[in-house]
Amino acid sequence: MGKMLLVMGSLVRFLLLLFLSFILTFYWSNVPWNQVMAVSPVLLEQEQQGRKWYQQGEINRAIETWLNTIEDYEKQGEIVAQGRVLSYLALAYSYLGQWQQADSSINKSLDLLQSQPENNKVLPILAEAFNIQGTLFLGRGNPLAALSSWEQSTATYEKVQDTSGVLRTNINQARALQSLGLYTKACQKLSENLIDNSLECDQLNLEKINPYLSNDLTSLQQAGWLSLGQILRQQGNLGTSELILNKILDQVYSQETKASILLNIGQGLQLQNDIEGAKDSYQQAIIAASNVETRLKIQLNKLNLLITENSWIEAQELLIDIENIILQLPLSKTKVDSQIYLANLLLKWSNLGTASDLLPSWTKVQNLLENAQKDAEIINYEKGIIYALGNLGKLYEKLAINKACQNNNNLVSDLYNCENNHQFSDSNQINLSSNFLNNQAKKFTEQALIKAQSKQVPNNTYVLQWQLGRILYILDFKKEAIAAYLEAVRSLQILTVDLANNRDNQFSFQEKVNPVYRELLSLLLPNNNQTIVSQQTLEQARQQIEALQVAQINNFFNDICVENEPVDVAEIDPTAAIIYPIILSDRLAVLVSLPDKSLAFHTTKITQKELEKQVKQFRYNIVIRSQRAFFDDGKVLYEWLIEPFRETLEEFKIETLVFVSDGVFRNAPMGALYDGQKYLIENYKVAVSPGLTLLSPKPLQNRGLKTLFGGLTETFEQEKFVPLFYVQQELKSIQRKVPNTALLNEDFTLNNLEKVLKNQSFPIVHFATHGQFSSDFEQTFIVAWDSYINVLQLEKLLKENDPRGSNPIELLILSACETASGDSRAALGLAGFAVRAGARSTLATLWSVNDQAAAVIMEQFYKELSTNKLSKAEALRKAQSTMLKNRWYIHPFYWSAYTLVGNWL
Repeated sequence: MGKMLLVMGSLVRFLLLLFLSFILTFYWSNVPWNQVMAVSPVLLEQEQQGRKWYQQGEINRAIETWLNTIEDYEKQGEIVAQGRVLSYLALAYSYLGQWQQADSSINKSLDLLQSQPENNKVLPILAEAFNIQGTLFLGRGNPLAALSSWEQSTATYEKVQDTSGVLRTNINQARALQSLGLYTKACQKLSENLIDNSLECDQLNLEKINPYLSNDLTSLQQAGWLSLGQILRQQGNLGTSELILNKILDQVYSQETKASILLNIGQGLQLQNDIEGAKDSYQQAIIAASNVETRLKIQLNKLNLLITENSWIEAQELLIDIENIILQLPLSKTKVDSQIYLANLLLKWSNLGTASDLLPSWTKVQNLLENAQKDAEIINYEKGIIYALGNLGKLYEKLAINKACQNNNNLVSDLYNCENNHQFSDSNQINLSSNFLNNQAKKFTEQALIKAQSKQVPNNTYVLQWQLGRILYILDFKKEAIAAYLEAVRSLQILTVDLANNRDNQFSFQEKVNPVYRELLSLLLPNNNQTIVSQQTLEQARQQIEALQVAQINNFFNDICVENEPVDVAEIDPTAAIIYPIILSDRLAVLVSLPDKSLAFHTTKITQKELEKQVKQFRYNIVIRSQRAFFDDGKVLYEWLIEPFRETLEEFKIETLVFVSDGVFRNAPMGALYDGQKYLIENYKVAVSPGLTLLSPKPLQNRGLKTLFGGLTETFEQEKFVPLFYVQQELKSIQRKVPNTALLNEDFTLNNLEKVLKNQSFPIVHFATHGQFSSDFEQTFIVAWDSYINVLQLEKLLKENDPRGSNPIELLILSACETASGDSRAALGLAGFAVRAGARSTLATLWSVNDQAAAVIMEQFYKELSTNKLSKAEALRKAQSTMLKNRWYIHPFYWSAYTLVGNWL
């Protein structure tokens, strides 16, 4: 399904931006009437009549009226009036898709107005002309030029101190930034103009915004807040977005604005999986919308929801309405985007599968895309041409896949799941050869790619490179396919900031980014253990795993948090081996990086679904404290990950195994893998790493063991957490071993943490309190006496402990936190947090451990660090081994939850 939806996010963005830009462009009240009253009353009335025609949707009559008005103004030598009406005329032409006439009109308008002396008569009209020019640029898919025009408009309005004009054009600037993918800058622009104290965008929340959302907002302010609500939703701040949208919904009188608000509310509810709420909002929005384009955008969003929910009959009924509306649209960017977006929805529909009489027609998809291409060429809309060509390539790729699946083509089965690859209602009419279909797919994709590269559109480029890679592979050009995939990955890295800052991308990461890396790895790595593969190819695969790890962590945190250069493990620890388990759709591939920089490889045939079931079962049987079942599970994982390399590890005298875990392995207690006689920790030191983008490997003893301890023994008042009675014992054991500063119970507050960390530097920070790492970083926290401390707040606090970065935290211990069960993304938060907070290592637990056992293992851990001067990994191994000798704690439930993330020295 993901491959059928590659450009939908960008198309939605364009569709949503266009209408609101037009709303904020044409405010007739902005005309300086005190300056134009000297104009002939007859001509002024004629000009106003043109406005009435425009507002009533009689665009051609408005154009005719204004052309006559301009001619009469020219006869009377009214240059400023000509410039004013020419700008209106440009907007009317653009509405009809007559872009050449629109450009000509706005350029004439600006030439005339800029030829006049700057005064209070000319400047407001000039500012509005720049504003309209910006709208035209955005309407043709050029947000950078639109931003420049709106900046000029803002500067011109500032000269005449027109606060309304300044606000309006700043809102439009934010929309241009949004269209460019610069969401944080767009949010900041709106925040500066709507909130007096200019809060940073990442500080916006319900409490801070509410005072500014008064009950008497002007229509312009409402539009600004609507835009801010939309951007906050894209950034993942769903609660604040919903507050804003519902607050302004109660105030607006314009049905059109109400429709736009309801559309945005529906999208937010859909992201929160409130399907019925989203449907209801979309339906209310459709009823409220009087503008054809607005109604179409809402209906397309509703159709997407219905298809996702498999509501095929309701979707068919809505599809008929949508097709009729598209036929009525004038030639414009909106019409092009709508046709392409609808074609993508139909491709998605066909891919989800349903009864044959309810499937869409492939000829309908083809016609939509071909018409979109022609329309885009007429209005010179470059991105529209690229999207149309690219999607034609995708359509032919799908047709070729359908035919190859019917013929049991092995190449296709490597990249596609034929069971989930469904047909069109008119598939029987496709009497074309596989070779023709593949070559058509290749032709259209290459045409789109050439245009995308020439226009420097990276979000299109990587999608097309990925698409071309798949097509080349099906054509049995494996070398060329790998080259195309590598280009796609390079383009993705250019897109890092855009992907990290857009919440829409957060929800589609698994569809838009993850498959690119995994399909490339599937092509690079052999699917059996007999094929000889070069070290160069294995190294190439290792680099892609590292890149995927970084992309996943950045995606988790909705930010760029990992950009370090890889380090040479052999120089860090010549007794360490790095193990990369790689989960592919049809197999588990394992790479091992050895101290001499060579790479070993082994693959196991198993489906992703079966693998995930096995790993989850292993963890589950440990957590429920089964007597024996976990032994067999641990042995299976050992045979997958360790046994194929056992002799090699012995040859290199390996002492430490560092797992760069993938997917479900992140939640598995790797130290509890079992060889039939011993656990893994009985033979090796074990650590986990987010990759080789590690902080510099300085041993802990270089800075001593001074520790900041924060913990709770009592129940957190606002939540039903169980008391951690043995935290006091844990603290006492630490106090006997190392110098420390302790914050216990009512002293363990956010404010006290801030004060202590600002005044002192600690190599070790130890929290013995409830906490959680979940798949959503906003729900990742530790519990203090007076509040939750969100992972981002905690990160900020810990960075204050070392503002210059010269003395980072060597070890962060979270001895009572847990990662969400069965949630592989939760462990990403744990790995990424260590990097973001500047901690070289983090010691945390995979599940909620017994606090009495925690006190015992922590006492032993600190003893090994302080008395025996061992590395962190060896100290943990010794502490866990001690637990194994205690008949009360011998079960891996008590000791295997502890995982060391990051630097193991």
